[in-house]
Amino acid sequence: MRVAAGPFIKAIAGINLLVAAIMLIPALWEPVMVAGALFPARFTAGDAAFQGYFVLPVWLTPVTSAFLHGGILHVGLNMLMLLMIGPNLERVLGWRSVAVLYGAGIILSAVAEVIAKPSGMVPIVGASGAISALIAAHALLFPREVPKAIGPIPGRWAHALKLLIGWTILNLMLGFVGPSLGVTLAVWAHVGGFVAGLLLTWPLLHWKYRQA
Repeated sequence: MRVAAGPFIKAIAGINLLVAAIMLIPALWEPVMVAGALFPARFTAGDAAFQGYFVLPVWLTPVTSAFLHGGILHVGLNMLMLLMIGPNLERVLGWRSVAVLYGAGIILSAVAEVIAKPSGMVPIVGASGAISALIAAHALLFPREVPKAIGPIPGRWAHALKLLIGWTILNLMLGFVGPSLGVTLAVWAHVGGFVAGLLLTWPLLHWKYRQA
């Protein structure tokens, strides 16, 4: 059954597409990227390398970077995934919980990337860290089969562990082959966002139905 996108998914998709359209203006591309992208080195070494450039406060860049993309294909793929899974999540969790998941995905993806590459000077941009949190939530809430226990590990936790291992391996593989195809993948941002979804989905679901 096809579910219409709710208010949060529509708003996020609209903002991302609007920013992507603005970024098509050639004169804006470089200054906006420098100002708003996530540079892990800014968290560990400060802004000395950015003298002469306008940059937003470093603590704000995890959020601003999530609304910047490397091109039309990048934003298109991210928004396609958002619109594929977001409506189901809004139907089950409500838009407020989806907003919490999305925000947590933004923060944990940035934290993971900074920890993994503390001196990184390659700009990290895109909504994929936040969307990874939604992918994790969707996989937990809509499993293909009833999760089974692994020894003493309950089925729900075993399912989450298998999802995390599978997601990490998939992203490591894509990160390995990506450069040869001209694609740079923020592997640890994806993993960090996914962890956010795994940790928060069930508490948010319980919270919603306690409020009902």
